[in-house]
Amino acid sequence: MPVGLMKLPTGPQATLARFRDDPKGLRDYVERVVKTANPDAELVDLYFDVGKEQAYAVVKDLDNDVDVKAVSRILGAEGYKKTVPAERASEAVERERQIVEGLGESG
Repeated sequence: MPVGLMKLPTGPQATLARFRDDPKGLRDYVERVVKTANPDAELVDLYFDVGKEQAYAVVKDLDNDVDVKAVSRILGAEGYKKTVPAERASEAVERERQIVEGLGESG
């Protein structure tokens, strides 16, 4: 269950400029785009930068790279950081150990 952080410009020249003075409308639109791309994905919430014309969408389970690219293009995103919770990071540490052992190297 990856969690992504998508950076969305909201200024007058941005793709989402029509929502510049409508934060709730922007949240609803982002949620609709995410759900249309992947019904199993979820917009956790939309956060607005207090010093810039920019918002951050926190999205859960939008992990297909094609869906992420399509949603990013529709929303005019300037970046997407994919993160995992601590439990999955712990699994990655164990997986790293297995891979290193399989390579015959010490880590």
